[in-house]
Amino acid sequence: MSFEDLPADWPHRPLTDPDFVHDVLDLCVSDADRREGGLAFLALRPDLTLAQPTFVAGELPRLERHTLVRNLVQALSHAEPDARFVVGIAHRHSALTDADREVHQVVLEVCAEQGADVLSTHLVTASGVTALPGPLRRRRAA
Repeated sequence: MSFEDLPADWPHRPLTDPDFVHDVLDLCVSDADRREGGLAFLALRPDLTLAQPTFVAGELPRLERHTLVRNLVQALSHAEPDARFVVGIAHRHSALTDADREVHQVVLEVCAEQGADVLSTHLVTASGVTALPGPLRRRRAA
């Protein structure tokens, strides 16, 4: 499946299946967005269906990443106290870069501090969509 043949009921499906998430990100992040780079935040409803796609175009300046991501998370989660997101890091390169890893870490840190849940994070390029690893789960001491 690709965004060109999403099922008619796709807006009513939860973004829990990895292949489906990739197709939705493929739809929400245009080729131009991938060439320019940026950050896609898909805000989800409580049933994990897509509520609002948002795209911030351009490279996130390193020194301002926490602030920019925090403002975005706060704005998107204002109406939803238990905010959940699918995140896409878009750029023209086909391989994961150190900058992508840094942005991914910032997203995880900011969402954790804001009480928002990141369902999944993905690299979105002209070559396709690839899932990135989620946050490490800490074990509780016995």
